[in-house]
Amino acid sequence: MAAVLPVAAQHEKDEGKKKHPFIGDPQAIEAGRKIFAAGCALCHGSDGQGGRGPNLRERVFWHPLDEETLYKAVQKGIPGSEMPPANLPEEQAWQVVAYVRSLTSPAIEGPLPGDPRSGEELFWGKAGCNQCHRIRGRGGMLGPDLTNIGGTRPLPQLRDAILDPDADVLPGYRAVTVVLKNGKTLRGVARNRTNYSLQLQDADGNLHLLSMAEVRELTLSKGSPMPKDFGKRLSAKEIDDLLAYLSQQSIRPVEKK
Repeated sequence: MAAVLPVAAQHEKDEGKKKHPFIGDPQAIEAGRKIFAAGCALCHGSDGQGGRGPNLRERVFWHPLDEETLYKAVQKGIPGSEMPPANLPEEQAWQVVAYVRSLTSPAIEGPLPGDPRSGEELFWGKAGCNQCHRIRGRGGMLGPDLTNIGGTRPLPQLRDAILDPDADVLPGYRAVTVVLKNGKTLRGVARNRTNYSLQLQDADGNLHLLSMAEVRELTLSKGSPMPKDFGKRLSAKEIDDLLAYLSQQSIRPVEKK
């Protein structure tokens, strides 16, 4: 418990602070993205996923840092590391901070990239997301529950999950096909798997607890069961609309500026 208290205290401290006006501002974030691409990306990667420098999209690393600390890291560098000082004009440095913060802030806290109403129609219609995912008890059972996705995941992660689902497959959501020794075939996702047993959930939400002694053949997908063609099936605007809808999915709505 003692190790948790400083983090909780940091959260309370951050909530009491007034945010810099650039944090969450779409124009400042876009300006920061361009500055980042021209310099910071050399070490941190074009989209902040790391390279010579650390991955800036890992919430575990960045969340405890308040805005002032992040600003100082950008401007002055980090002593004892390879992070050099940027020495940017103050406005540009804050734009970079706004961009880096947007990489880890919950999607609901940022600017919406499209029309959430159109995105809702896509989710429950053309895109077919509801066949595997559920929101507030409605929808499929094979994929993760998205009821709180906008309150827990940053927007870049949501976009990657749609356009490149194999990049980060969540544990317990790998597609599996099992042929039992009695001739029965089961398909679904592998919730849990050991050398001795398998927990398979099918498309109807039924959980099958199998002993590996019952299994004749098992095919486990290396990637995500998510469709890989959303980038072709949906237009850029439709992707933005879908993201806008997902960004609003939060148990605890966040008031935007």
